[in-house]
Amino acid sequence: MGNLYLSPKGRIGPAAFQQAAIILIVISFVLNVLPLLLSGFTAILGILGVVLIWPWICIWIKRLHDAGKSGWMLLLVILVMIILTTISTRIVYMVTDFDQAAVQEAALKAGGGFMDIIKASGEATKPIVLPSAIAGAIVQLIIVFGANKLLKSDPEENQYGPAAS
Repeated sequence: MGNLYLSPKGRIGPAAFQQAAIILIVISFVLNVLPLLLSGFTAILGILGVVLIWPWICIWIKRLHDAGKSGWMLLLVILVMIILTTISTRIVYMVTDFDQAAVQEAALKAGGGFMDIIKASGEATKPIVLPSAIAGAIVQLIIVFGANKLLKSDPEENQYGPAAS
């Protein structure tokens, strides 16, 4: 299991990729919502979110390898993710009437150090935490399921290893 999330070498089929991705999506969702309950741990939760990038990279590269594609195609996946996340963020802002200027103002009023700014910004963004987490999970699911539809598994051994089971 650790090799699945920690090494980009090899191949994984659509089912294993989907299961691994859903686990990472659930973990991401929980990390995104936890600041509502644990406002003092926002920075730590943010670091944990950054740590999740590596497992995502590993499973995407393995899935691309299973389809006979280069791991560098991950850059296209990242581009699609950025575009869809930007669109979903704008939708969340419109639906919730979120005021970005209020966040900037709260950060400026906080003065002090980095942690003061994070705390003030966290308080100002609380109304959009849950909608943003839901939108993020939906975007990730769309990309995972879409990729699984588009990437056909190579049933034979290819340059990246034997066929995924």
